[in-house]
Amino acid sequence: MKINPNILVVILLFLTFLIHFSLWKFVFHLDEIVIIKFYLFLSVMFMMMITLVILINRVAPQFLGLSVIGLILLKFGLMYLIRKKLNFEVIPGYKFHFIIPYFVLTALLTYYAIGLINHDKKQ
Repeated sequence: MKINPNILVVILLFLTFLIHFSLWKFVFHLDEIVIIKFYLFLSVMFMMMITLVILINRVAPQFLGLSVIGLILLKFGLMYLIRKKLNFEVIPGYKFHFIIPYFVLTALLTYYAIGLINHDKKQ
């Protein structure tokens, strides 16, 4: 049985949140409001980027790889701005909490784009 890439990406996003939230709450004993706001922003931004990748794939599939690089750059800028808004500097080990989710969701976005590129090559 082959799992749908859309479902796999959503499951991995949820697992990332669950693991990070558990560490945040039970190991580091930090305020959960900050992490919920952070992941709410991450989830909305991630789904927006997945939607953009799908639209770009339909309109100009030959530029999908380049557009993913641009979206990752845009995502980095937005993540930097949200980090300033959430005052992550007051949280101990804030770099760990900022960088790990960024790279996990970037890897999921890249995985999804590669799946679309490979699907187009097969047809």
